[in-house]
Amino acid sequence: MNKRPSFVNFPIPFDHPYTIPTLITTLSASVILYYSLHASHKRDLKEAIRQQVVYKRRHLKRNEDKFASLKIDKQYVNPFKEWNPHVPFWDYLLFLLENYSIKSVKKEEGLSVIHPNLDKIKEKQVSVTWLGLDGLIILTDPIMNHKKRLRPCPCKIEDLERIVDIVLVSHHHFDHLDENTVNRLGNKVTWYIPLGLREWFIKRGIDNVIELDWWQEIHHKDRPDILVACVPSMHGSCSFLNRDESLCGDTGYVPELFKAIRELYAPFTIAALPIGSYEPHNLFRSTHMNPSEAVKAHMDLGLPKLSIGIHWGTFKQSNEPYLSPCQLLSRLWTQTNDSQFITTSLGQTVETN
Repeated sequence: MNKRPSFVNFPIPFDHPYTIPTLITTLSASVILYYSLHASHKRDLKEAIRQQVVYKRRHLKRNEDKFASLKIDKQYVNPFKEWNPHVPFWDYLLFLLENYSIKSVKKEEGLSVIHPNLDKIKEKQVSVTWLGLDGLIILTDPIMNHKKRLRPCPCKIEDLERIVDIVLVSHHHFDHLDENTVNRLGNKVTWYIPLGLREWFIKRGIDNVIELDWWQEIHHKDRPDILVACVPSMHGSCSFLNRDESLCGDTGYVPELFKAIRELYAPFTIAALPIGSYEPHNLFRSTHMNPSEAVKAHMDLGLPKLSIGIHWGTFKQSNEPYLSPCQLLSRLWTQTNDSQFITTSLGQTVETN
């Protein structure tokens, strides 16, 4: 008759001080390896489906169909052939460990900060301030207070509460969507947000929101002559709380996409094009444009009367020195009488003729 096995007779020395820690470590490593392999297989499968859809779409005549938003397994993915999701994990980890440190910037070495002339902004002339539009004041991705800013915000949120009409939110990343700013502006303004973010606002008691899918358009309720259109971008909207469940902002360079936007909406008076957070380029080329690519995008859009470089000089997110984007852009772009591509100081207002 076989006896039931017991830990007493089991050939593992449980009384040894290293036995239990070793077993726990081995079990934990096995679990981590299993879930890592499972997640990797799931990512590869989703990427195969994404590439298949992109391949099938390549012959579609309408750009709105070719670059329509795409969801796989309840998550948005990029419908662009230029998208490269296979960034080596160890390369990215090494980047974080070695280079992702915020260094203090001396005032005399940095970008000047100007308190904006809010009364001038309200005048009925098209203007843009790095922080309205013919009497309508539009705020984009406001991050008014953040401890990681390299430069202080040129104005306070209370300065803007009384004048802002519309807020455009591009995506759900820390440097584009600030909960404190959202709570302060609340329902006093109309929020135009990408598909998938409405629930985030509703949970914070804000329901004056209009959620838009790519290529969707809507006339502003108080100014029917103003059309708000949501266009695609190659980026992501992923955080620990939001795993690509909403549409994205920023953008990597997609030549066909900018030309498609030009076909629908050109000519442009003002374009705000991202020019920073691009080094090392092998890690960020799918999500951020460098100044050279931004110049190409400016031309793909049909040479707007005025393009302004944005997405630089505020947060340390990549390796390039924080003034490099504007310095490189000034070397790359030769101003013409018909089109300009410039950068501004924080808080500076630029008018168009």
